[in-house]
Amino acid sequence: MSKNKPTRKEIFAFAVGDGGCNLVWTTIGSFLTLYYTDSVGIAAATIGTIMLLSRLLDGLSDLVMGGIIDRTHTRWGKARPWILWSAVPMGLGLVLMFSIPDSLSNNGKIAYASISYILMSAVIYTACNLSYNTLLSVSAPDPKDRVTMSSMRFFFTMCTVLFINYSCIHFVEKFGWTGMSVIFGGLAIILLLITFFGTKERTHTEVNTTNTTTSSQHQNATVSFKLLFTNKYFILLAIIFVINYTILGVNNGLRIYYAKDVLGNITLMGTLTLCFILPKLIGNLVYPYINNWLGKWKSMMLGYVLELTGLLIMALSDTSFASAVIGLVLLGIGGIPHTAGLFAMVADVIDYGEWKTGVRLDGLTNSVTSFGMKVGAGIGSALVGWGLAWVAYDGTLATQTSETIEGIKWVFTFVPAGLIMVGLVVLYFCNLDKIYPQIAAGLAEKR
Repeated sequence: MSKNKPTRKEIFAFAVGDGGCNLVWTTIGSFLTLYYTDSVGIAAATIGTIMLLSRLLDGLSDLVMGGIIDRTHTRWGKARPWILWSAVPMGLGLVLMFSIPDSLSNNGKIAYASISYILMSAVIYTACNLSYNTLLSVSAPDPKDRVTMSSMRFFFTMCTVLFINYSCIHFVEKFGWTGMSVIFGGLAIILLLITFFGTKERTHTEVNTTNTTTSSQHQNATVSFKLLFTNKYFILLAIIFVINYTILGVNNGLRIYYAKDVLGNITLMGTLTLCFILPKLIGNLVYPYINNWLGKWKSMMLGYVLELTGLLIMALSDTSFASAVIGLVLLGIGGIPHTAGLFAMVADVIDYGEWKTGVRLDGLTNSVTSFGMKVGAGIGSALVGWGLAWVAYDGTLATQTSETIEGIKWVFTFVPAGLIMVGLVVLYFCNLDKIYPQIAAGLAEKR
């Protein structure tokens, strides 16, 4: 195998790292609101505001961290060291978030939740996940290898998400919220360390004899940011990331309420998650073949259409377990290209920026992933909190009112459906597949 291509062991080591990230992030996205409302007693509207404000701050920290990664130079590379340095804080941060002391006053609990949430999302998770996403572009120069690595990554991600959704409540019942977070946090540390020790960085841009290509280390921060925001595909992709992760935030945050209150059985949470995740789990194994057939852009456009169909089935049909299964399966199938394909497209945007400007900005451009994920998840979490407040959800009631139940169903389906319609318009103008052969030829000539 060429030294310029990742080995199977490296692909595996890279893939499990996102499992580590999701043991933290999916647990927060799917269960933190429930912990805050039902165990800590914080009002749903307050939770939504905390999450939105912290994620907007977090979005700015992503851009800063992207610049830091581009200027990091160690014997391990520029992305891998940050995975090492942030692995343990990731696990500890998760434990802190699920360990609000009962002795605190209501305002004290709100302050604790706000500080721990901002510290985790804007500092620790930013450093870890942004460096992990950057690792894809610097470890795999070939776009096809990137798709393969991204597909395997999301296979492990979906496995992790299923594990979390099936086991979290059981761990909470047996060990409490803090005990559950200790287990998940410890596993996250182990998986992230496997990624650090098992991967290798390969893409290093150097100044050539005609000085047409320069590394971002030779640019000051102002010039780098200016170059970044002249890349129209960076802006379009940032919008798509925010849309996709807002949709995912609403789905993850409300799915447990949909199972508990709309369907009347909280134990269906794992099954509903399986319907949503299993198509992605299988699909990510075959997505490289789909990509070879349709390309990233066409498959993502088709994915949006399938997701919209699934949501409308759930919204417009009578409430039942069967309609939920059909809707979530379609949502999962449609999401296949929006996992592996979307992250692989970031590396194409990096190549486009280098082709246009002569400067390669791996870390800064990859900030679109972390920025979009966290701002989108923040908006999604805010919509969950505000939506629950809007439908008058009361965590102390054994059974919610019929109006509240219908409201939860409305927010769970129509809000994501509206966002997908916006996403279709934005994605229409983001067809990098069409010009990538020209980009690849231009970069080969410059190098």
